[in-house]
Amino acid sequence: MNSLPALLIGGPPHAGKSVLFYAITHALRERGIPHHAIRACPDGEGNWSQEADQELVRVIRINNKTWSEEFTQRICRDIEQRLLPMLIDMGGKPQASQIQIFQHCTHSLLLLKPADEQSMQFWRQLVEANGLLPIAQLNSSLDDPSHVTAKSPVIEGTLSGLQRGSAVQGELFDLLVERIAALFSSYTQQDLNNIWVTRAPTELVVNLPVVLQRIAHGATRWEPKMIPAVLQDLPVQTALSVYGQGPHWLYGTLAAYSGNTPFYQFDPRIGNVKETEPSPGNTEGGWITPPRIGFGSTSSSEVVVKLQHSNDVTVLTLDIPKKHLDYWQAETLTFPETASDHGLILNGSMPSWLLTALVRLYAPHVAWIAAYYPPSDCAVLMTSTIPNYEPGDTLPMPSL
Repeated sequence: MNSLPALLIGGPPHAGKSVLFYAITHALRERGIPHHAIRACPDGEGNWSQEADQELVRVIRINNKTWSEEFTQRICRDIEQRLLPMLIDMGGKPQASQIQIFQHCTHSLLLLKPADEQSMQFWRQLVEANGLLPIAQLNSSLDDPSHVTAKSPVIEGTLSGLQRGSAVQGELFDLLVERIAALFSSYTQQDLNNIWVTRAPTELVVNLPVVLQRIAHGATRWEPKMIPAVLQDLPVQTALSVYGQGPHWLYGTLAAYSGNTPFYQFDPRIGNVKETEPSPGNTEGGWITPPRIGFGSTSSSEVVVKLQHSNDVTVLTLDIPKKHLDYWQAETLTFPETASDHGLILNGSMPSWLLTALVRLYAPHVAWIAAYYPPSDCAVLMTSTIPNYEPGDTLPMPSL
């Protein structure tokens, strides 16, 4: 059994779980607490929905809460194979077939609505029946002030104002973060660096948390303008291993910068690889390469591809109908060719390993490649073959 903590955040719909989830993972990263955060509900939410303009979020958010057995099985495998402590956003209405996700978690944090006694009993019984250790049971309120009613053994109290795009703060939130940080600190950042960075498959390792502090001390978020500082000390066309939390466009930039040499990225969900498992790339216990994808027919039940053209720009939009794509399925994926004199914008929610694979597939065949970045409502340039277009530049999305 995996001994690393896996903290499930549960509660009824519209209680503010996604807002709290984002606030916790952001606070943990500010403290340098290694962890990985996943959303075990196919509703299109993500960190971007807390960081972007809320009108933009309303327009592009996918309100899809349709679960499938395959989606559930993939989430269970991600949690089971975790290589870092995990936060899991469970969603508001788990069905009987999703209860198995609880069985792969170790601890629980419940955010409840005190006026809904039925849902309170439902969630309490779920975590108790599945043996999850409670660290907090909180009430969510839009009007009542936040306050603490119990600090131990289980944190209890009321959190107010959990609205998308707003900051979460106060004594109760600070207490909650301290408790989770203590839970997740069985392995320190240095411990995990020693475990994973020293096992990197290449000699040159880009440790993103370390690099971020070097170029912008005290920063907690990557910005596109930081890309030139990241690249200036890296040799071109050199094998790279990239470790740590970072936006997709940063991973895509580094994948392109390493050219045709080996490129590895650390994925804390892909561990304990079975020797019999068919692999679309190379894997080294958490270290994976972009999968080997190619050009061809785009007919696939796993990924829907849409191409749109505007002047000299092609926008390739991906939709993953099941809201979870497994690394092991990538070897069956093919993508359409595009005009060689056009720039290419990659759009849509996708795993970072798929974005790096697309960058490596298209880089030799297009003028430049960028990735749409919802928090700024722009595309971030990752690689270019034309003058005056440099990695880190931001481009407006074309009118289509």
